[in-house]
Amino acid sequence: MAIVPTVDGSLSRASSWMSYVAFVGIVALAYLPPRAPLSPPASVQPKAAGPAQAVTAPATPAPAKAAAEQASSPAATAPVAPPGSSSPAAATPSPPPADAWTPEQVNAGLRQCIQLLAPAAADVDLEEPMKKGQCGTTAPLVLRSVGATEKVDFIPTPTMNCRLAASLAAWVEKVLQPAAQQVLGSRIKRIVGASSYSCRNIYNNPKLTLSEHATGNAIDIAGFITADGRAISVRAAWGPTTRDIAAAQKKAAAKLAKGTKEADKPAAGAKETAPPAAAAPSIADAGKKAESKNKGKVEKANFKRDTETKQAALPPVASPLAPSNTKEAAFLKRVHQGSCTLFTTVLGPETNEAHRDHFHLDMKERKSHATVCH
Repeated sequence: MAIVPTVDGSLSRASSWMSYVAFVGIVALAYLPPRAPLSPPASVQPKAAGPAQAVTAPATPAPAKAAAEQASSPAATAPVAPPGSSSPAAATPSPPPADAWTPEQVNAGLRQCIQLLAPAAADVDLEEPMKKGQCGTTAPLVLRSVGATEKVDFIPTPTMNCRLAASLAAWVEKVLQPAAQQVLGSRIKRIVGASSYSCRNIYNNPKLTLSEHATGNAIDIAGFITADGRAISVRAAWGPTTRDIAAAQKKAAAKLAKGTKEADKPAAGAKETAPPAAAAPSIADAGKKAESKNKGKVEKANFKRDTETKQAALPPVASPLAPSNTKEAAFLKRVHQGSCTLFTTVLGPETNEAHRDHFHLDMKERKSHATVCH
């Protein structure tokens, strides 16, 4: 027999279910986290560690204020690049530092270096571009040797620019080796350097202009070593300079003049002979008094003239120094003179004391295109 539910029974069951759901909801509310207030009071705002400071409550809710500040900042208006992608600002190359060459300058220097060294037989090591204020060069190199079959080594290895290296390669072939073969009868095996790249002014004097050494455009050479083992020093083999000879001649002349003056003096210990006693003056003697006085003056003047005549009659003073006539000196002077055909500046022992012991060779560019050779 089927049981048909009545309307009252259905309503009763529905009411029971609703009561059960309401009870479960009330119990669940007890376990939900409390909702944070929109604007916490100033008394509960977090304080930084350290001394106590007065904290002012924000006028607007914290989330709203942070959003407003973020929207007003320039960074908020810039587009945000996704992770792993480059932003437009990063794509723009930044200018190089003050002590660095631009990539265009470095590339131009390397191209020029290849053109200059292509016809030269040189063993070089390219270095990193260097720049320090006005000093440096875009394509520096270390020159180890020059020559194709018979190499000439540099000790120590100098640092320079490519223009100077190409000029040195030509100098060894056209000037150095021919002079060594003709005068010394032997080739040059090694070149002894004194200085190359150095960031400084001329003579290290801050009042003078920048030295060619500061751009790798100059080299100082102190000597040479031949293939048969002879060492030729610029300082030792050059011999007396012109200023040395002139100074020695001046000193010898002063010594000779002092000796002549001493010779004219009476010998030490010699006694002067007293003149005989004069007779009583007469009228005739009184008339000759004025003539005697004038005669004394004439004799004094003649004495001075005689002294000058004696000095003029002396032979010229021979200097105790003379230019060296050795083969090594002749070789150095031929190399010095021949260098003036390839370098724009050539200085040596005859220049001044600062260059007594080396040759200075550089490729300075001058508006007048003049060559300084001394």
